[in-house]
Amino acid sequence: MPTDPDDASVAAGHGLNVIMRAALRGADGDFAIVALRVDEKRLVIHDAVGPLAINMVGNVMLVRESVAGPVLLSGRPVLVADYPERGAAPPPVRRQIGSVIMVPLGAGDRITGVLAVGRRAERPVFTPQELDELAAFVRRSSAPREVELAHEQRRLARLVEERARIRDDLHDHVIQEIFAAAMALQAVAERLGDSAEGREVARQVDGLDATTQRIRGLISDLPTGRENPESMPLPMRLVAIVDSVTVALKCLPTVQFVGAVDALVTGELSLDLEAVLREALSNVARHAAAGSVQIQVAATDGRLVLDVIDDGRGIGDPGRRSGLDNMFRRAQRHGGVLELATPAGGGTQVTWAVPLSADGA
Repeated sequence: MPTDPDDASVAAGHGLNVIMRAALRGADGDFAIVALRVDEKRLVIHDAVGPLAINMVGNVMLVRESVAGPVLLSGRPVLVADYPERGAAPPPVRRQIGSVIMVPLGAGDRITGVLAVGRRAERPVFTPQELDELAAFVRRSSAPREVELAHEQRRLARLVEERARIRDDLHDHVIQEIFAAAMALQAVAERLGDSAEGREVARQVDGLDATTQRIRGLISDLPTGRENPESMPLPMRLVAIVDSVTVALKCLPTVQFVGAVDALVTGELSLDLEAVLREALSNVARHAAAGSVQIQVAATDGRLVLDVIDDGRGIGDPGRRSGLDNMFRRAQRHGGVLELATPAGGGTQVTWAVPLSADGA
């Protein structure tokens, strides 16, 4: 890789995006990607440069199904000369990619990311020498530090989402359940009249009302970190939602973005998309007993489509409809639809589809 005039500034540390752009120029590539570990079995496309890759930011895939997997597992650079035969990108994108060179990112023996540079199918295939030069460039750069900062950014996004999920759960479920119990006890107190038992039940109702008020106060005091909801890229916020529910799901969801989701989905629509994904995954966690969950978010042909597909118990369980009314209302608000279907292999597919306006709102 020829010495790049930006090498000095890259070494000082100006972010993974700067490192990717310098690597792209030095390797004469068409796109660059940084993938980070989500956990032991999954990785996420954290950032990308170039039209072939930019819309894949946020994709979460299984390490064993990714061409970057061997780099993460072995810590050794890899040259993939036949990406169309081995890559995990969507077929329309995969067919346009020829070869890819990938090097590990991390500190010491701790490999937590991969930098990949690729060329289009009509371009010359990368050589082993170009792979070595990319690896040498990464060693000179501040990539290890920037990777740690990127992981910290993702941890912060997950913390913000977990706070939001706790707040919403308290507001939408716990308070409603306490209110329903208080109403039922109030009816009992009225039947008992001015008896000792009736007065005791009435005191319990007052206690539940006081508990509700305390929970409302906790909700108001809970820091959200979302004074500006769009301060983080939308794909990162959506992946944080998936991460926060993963433990409850007891499986490892995968995520695929299609189209310019971050650019086209903004404002109130982005907040509704977050809420619908959160509710759909919560329903899967509570009722589906799923062994796999696949999420796709597509912003194409003037429509935003969210698909959440699981292989669980299916639609037949009446309890599974919890939260669907709320998702339906959010679809109607944007002139869209909510549809439920049973995939060929069983389980449930929830599809939330709305039109995209010109400004993405």
